[in-house]
Amino acid sequence: MRTAIIHGYATSTLKHKSLEGWRLLIAVCESPDLAPQIVLDNLGAAIGQRVLITSDGSEARKMVGDPKSPARWTVCGIIDPERALAV
Repeated sequence: MRTAIIHGYATSTLKHKSLEGWRLLIAVCESPDLAPQIVLDNLGAAIGQRVLITSDGSEARKMVGDPKSPARWTVCGIIDPERALAV
């Protein structure tokens, strides 16, 4: 698990069928040596919020209901929902 800041939304005209209907967000980890990640969100995280993300692919695949889904990263918690940071 890592802490990250939500920097925006990702949109795709073509994606794996298991990802249709899911919110895809761009999460930038607070560690400077890590690349931004596209994460699945079912908690309603907003741009600028600090979140907790996990790379547990098996749980992500359970969440989308497809054992062959390419999903890996998900938002598993919003750290401070009352205070969105300016991005």
